[in-house]
Amino acid sequence: MTLFILLNIATLFDVLFILLIVYYGFKFFLRYFGPKIVEKAADKIYRDLKAQGEARRKPESSSPGNVTVERKDQKEKTYRRNDGEYVDFEEVK
Repeated sequence: MTLFILLNIATLFDVLFILLIVYYGFKFFLRYFGPKIVEKAADKIYRDLKAQGEARRKPESSSPGNVTVERKDQKEKTYRRNDGEYVDFEEVK
């Protein structure tokens, strides 16, 4: 019985040792390679957004006979502070 308990304790220490090695290995990996992975991901997102913006600015060549409508940027309505308040009300009879 004592041999069985000793073997279980030894197995427990082995498992704890392996978990500590995995934990510190993962921590080491993230410390040195994490910033590089994040930098590459951010660079890819930047390139994708830049390409998407350039594609949006380029006018597409259309074939003859097709009609395209290009709208100028519409200016948003702006209200000045001294214009007063807009109150929507219903007349009560």
